[in-house]
Amino acid sequence: MDRRQFCDTVTGQLRCKWEAPAVRQELYDHIQDHQAALMAEGMGREEAEEAAVAAMGDPEELGRALDALHSPWPWRVYHAARTAAILLFGLALCLGISGLDHTIDLSPDSLRSALEEQIQDSDFIMERYIRTDGDAVLATGIVTGSGDIGPYRLSPSGEALLLTQEDRDTRLAFLVSTFHPQPWLESLDPDGQLCSAVDDLGNRYGPDRVSFLSTGGHLRDLCRVLLEAPDPDARRFTFTLDTDRGSVTFTVTLEGGELA
Repeated sequence: MDRRQFCDTVTGQLRCKWEAPAVRQELYDHIQDHQAALMAEGMGREEAEEAAVAAMGDPEELGRALDALHSPWPWRVYHAARTAAILLFGLALCLGISGLDHTIDLSPDSLRSALEEQIQDSDFIMERYIRTDGDAVLATGIVTGSGDIGPYRLSPSGEALLLTQEDRDTRLAFLVSTFHPQPWLESLDPDGQLCSAVDDLGNRYGPDRVSFLSTGGHLRDLCRVLLEAPDPDARRFTFTLDTDRGSVTFTVTLEGGELA
């Protein structure tokens, strides 16, 4: 079992999906740091990863222990209250505008525009779930593509970053907005979804190298897409997210930085 499978198994035991991304990132970083220390002692990469994962113990048992510490109910109450407050705010905004022109615009596009401004800040998500202390940006990239998975509308949010750090693999990451206008739905669940990528040099990257991670939003969730150790000579990457409810493709074209 590699570190990605271990982290997925642990966080799969958590009922509180809001906490899952932070727990997963903490576990992932701990294993990677342990792996780097073992490699510094002369152990091979794969052997060091296996040893670092094994040292964490049984993933299901660890996941159940963490689940006991992270009850989902406070966050469910929070999500319900926040959704109600946002909807009331949107209605109040529309009513206020109607006092000026005697028109109430309750169209989906109008409500969506008002709601999206309230939910999450992409810079905060980028700093919390993608960039870490010590990261250097090798290049930035333009992200294109969009599509639907069931009731969720997926579209890129911001630019892609090619990051590197001493003792860590290079990473290519970007954010995807998953929006739906139905407040009773949870955020898009990444479980059971297959992420893959191919670059302009013909390299293919499977789910062991590409991940799609929800950061815990609701009506509008900013999800992280992450590719580990991409080919340093590649300039264009096509990511595909396959589910039983649809498939979406995004293309990242790198520019700037040391690769330009």
